[in-house]
Amino acid sequence: MQRSAFTQIEIALSVFLAGLMGALTYYYINLSSLNKSQYKSALQSHFNLIESMVFQCKSLSEQFPKELDSSTNASNTLLTELECNTSIPYSLNGGRNGFIPLPPTGFTPYKATESGSIFFIATSADNNSTQDDALKSLILNYTPQQASLEHNATSAIFKFYLSR
Repeated sequence: MQRSAFTQIEIALSVFLAGLMGALTYYYINLSSLNKSQYKSALQSHFNLIESMVFQCKSLSEQFPKELDSSTNASNTLLTELECNTSIPYSLNGGRNGFIPLPPTGFTPYKATESGSIFFIATSADNNSTQDDALKSLILNYTPQQASLEHNATSAIFKFYLSR
């Protein structure tokens, strides 16, 4: 006797495999957009925290944080190497009211630069990466006076201005 139709097990197995392939495809396609939004929100919260720490230092000492054990302005200096020059100087990394968050994976450590009346925090990521996409999305939340995003041959550099 010859069969002319599929059994219920064959149909159920086909539906299961099609659903599994669809779920895996959906997961991997949306993984990069999920990471992008996570990076964006992490960076935004980090910059808000850093901004409040720097302005607290500025209100206490009437100047932006300087390099540790010197009166030198920050010049592409890691935030962990800055201190607030109050009557009792304290480091921004673990000092009084200080905590510098670690950048998300794929971003360079946060650095500060002061040049004249300009003080900004910078981080960078590789061009055409999920992190670069997060920076492109993040820059839309700020005006050109608040932040800038520059691309060179290999990386995207995000600068968050605290004074300009």
